[in-house]
Amino acid sequence: MTDSSTALYCLIGDPVSGSLSPEIHTAAYAAMGLNATYLAFRVTSAALGAAIGGLRVLAKGFNVTIPHKTRVALMMDELTHEASLIGAVNAVAVRGGSLVGHNTDALAASDVLEALGARGGTATIVGAGGAAKSVVYALWRKGFSEVRVLDRTPERAEALASGAKAVYGLNAVGAGLTRSSLLDAVSSSNLLVNATPLGMYGGELEVPEEALHSGLAVMDLAYTRGETGLIRLARSRGLRAADGLEFLVIQAAHSIEFWTGMRPPVDVMRRAALEAISGHARQGRG
Repeated sequence: MTDSSTALYCLIGDPVSGSLSPEIHTAAYAAMGLNATYLAFRVTSAALGAAIGGLRVLAKGFNVTIPHKTRVALMMDELTHEASLIGAVNAVAVRGGSLVGHNTDALAASDVLEALGARGGTATIVGAGGAAKSVVYALWRKGFSEVRVLDRTPERAEALASGAKAVYGLNAVGAGLTRSSLLDAVSSSNLLVNATPLGMYGGELEVPEEALHSGLAVMDLAYTRGETGLIRLARSRGLRAADGLEFLVIQAAHSIEFWTGMRPPVDVMRRAALEAISGHARQGRG
């Protein structure tokens, strides 16, 4: 039950209608004995400044999802080391009226890469937004030396690759996303990362099957009930693969720790995510 002392945490983005974050966070807060609630708010680009101003006063912390991660980084009073390097924020703590921006996507990506046994080599990233920036940081931390960035807008891919070179010293190239460019990049990589919503809000990332060689690991940041088409294809080929649901849970756990200083029960959060995604599918929400 909420009361006047209930702490508000939330998610802002556009869209947020299919988000599982409220269920995941609510389960964690209950298990931790916290008097807190977590809501999801659709915030358009035009309303972002006003929303941030309100949350500065009302919230204890909030998460940021597409398409606001890069813009929000510019609105912070302070950035953590990770967020400063990445230039994108997905978790904000409100401390004494000041906004401290962090990037728990990067921490989650590092954890998932570790679980996949993906260390060093060449990675292909599809997407060039805030999530992709976080993945580049994680790849650098895990010893990858080469990164190929593909995006439907070639200029965005080239900009991210240029940043990866300048900030991390990676051998990075960016190009437009086509079947041919995807085939070429993935065939010579030992890691493929989908850092787009494809597979989550409609459509699928269609990877040529001939590119999926035995030495490839796959990480998909998108999630849906069951498996995305990419994860299903990868696992059918016997490849190491991690889906977006696990990434979401780990990212949420790092966010809660950032806000509260306490490590939440990840197993409880994982069960809540699985239950929630089944419920959303039955209701036609995701």
